Amino acid sequence: MSNKLQKVRFAIVNDERHTLATCVMLSQQGQNKQLKLLTYPDTDLTALEHINLFSLNSTEFMAWRGKITRQRDEQVIFFAEEQIDQNFRRHLRINMDFDTYIYSLNNNNIRYKVKSNDISCGGVSIFSNVKLSAGQRFEVVIPCTEPPIIVPIEVLRMLPDGQNLYACQFINLLPQEEALIQESIFEYDLRTNSKR
Repeated sequence: MSNKLQKVRFAIVNDERHTLATCVMLSQQGQNKQLKLLTYPDTDLTALEHINLFSLNSTEFMAWRGKITRQRDEQVIFFAEEQIDQNFRRHLRINMDFDTYIYSLNNNNIRYKVKSNDISCGGVSIFSNVKLSAGQRFEVVIPCTEPPIIVPIEVLRMLPDGQNLYACQFINLLPQEEALIQESIFEYDLRTNSKR
């Protein structure tokens, strides 16, 4: 196994889409992947019928659905039953609220303060006191990544909750930006789940 793959961190996610642990891959032989846990779950991974394994800090998306067949301390054997489509990652939405700003792409002097509601690798929903319209494009500051990044978004629609909540999709993301967003989403979810 290449040293490059051993540097890739993975999230172990259950079917309810909660992050249980993080790990690195030590080796793989066919469908069996030997993992080393970096964080420990509150649950017995071998007792779960299925788990999902997602790459975190890699520009190349890697993900599988399968099960843990053996666990000894931090060493885990994961049997990959199927590969997960990249679209799943884009729609894996995590509730995350942070205060941020959006900047108009047409006029650099216009800045609006907004609050996020949730985020995925495909987009973010935001509360805005200023009326937004479908098709408008902005740059949004994503403060939860390390380092924080500014990425372009397009407003898709106002969500029907009556609270000025807008669904926005990321546009023209670089692979590195998508990897940073993905990593921050799973890290946040892991920290949040450990407090439940």
